[in-house]
Amino acid sequence: MAHRDFLSIRLAALLAVAVAMLAWPAPALTAGIGEEDFPSTSIVPAESSSGGVPVNPPSSAEGPSAPDTSGTPSAPKARPASHSASRTNSAREPEIEVADARLKVLQDAPVYSAPAKSSRHLETLTRDKFVVVTGSTHYFLRVNLKSGQTGYIDPSAVELVKPTDKVFVLSHDAPVLEKPNRWAKKLAEVHQGHNVHIVGLALNYMKIRMKSGLEGFIPITSLE
Repeated sequence: MAHRDFLSIRLAALLAVAVAMLAWPAPALTAGIGEEDFPSTSIVPAESSSGGVPVNPPSSAEGPSAPDTSGTPSAPKARPASHSASRTNSAREPEIEVADARLKVLQDAPVYSAPAKSSRHLETLTRDKFVVVTGSTHYFLRVNLKSGQTGYIDPSAVELVKPTDKVFVLSHDAPVLEKPNRWAKKLAEVHQGHNVHIVGLALNYMKIRMKSGLEGFIPITSLE
């Protein structure tokens, strides 16, 4: 009986020790592990399915520039000159070969504001009157009017060539032109030292008749 009680007490003690041992390792193991033993984690917000904006979006090259904090407004960019302005500025006065003559009006004729028949009429010249010619263009004569205005007339409206009959020796080679202006067609050429028959005077030119019968105009400077 006593032996059976002793076994029961011993069994109970062993059971108590086993229970104690089972309960002891868990807190010990947990206490031995520090926070540094766990891997660090970070929470990254997931992009929404509709295309969310990233946390730090890259700056756009096309975005608005930063405002000027200096307080001074920036100067506007210069615009290129328009073609119409260039065309207006490129308009030039007509080329004029200067002259000085007082010529008789042969017929009533309009005076134009520019060397073109499409230009504005300033007034009308009266036959048998005289007009002051100050120059010539390719197709027109420039005149000064009594009103103080400058106009242009057709050369056929005045007695452009005054007849004469003289012979001169040329001091320079000279072209023989169809009309008494520098834009006229060249018909022939006369040479220094030769005699020329002068049959008329027209502004800064002399009308000559060659031995062949050809008539044309040479500059007066050819005789100087």
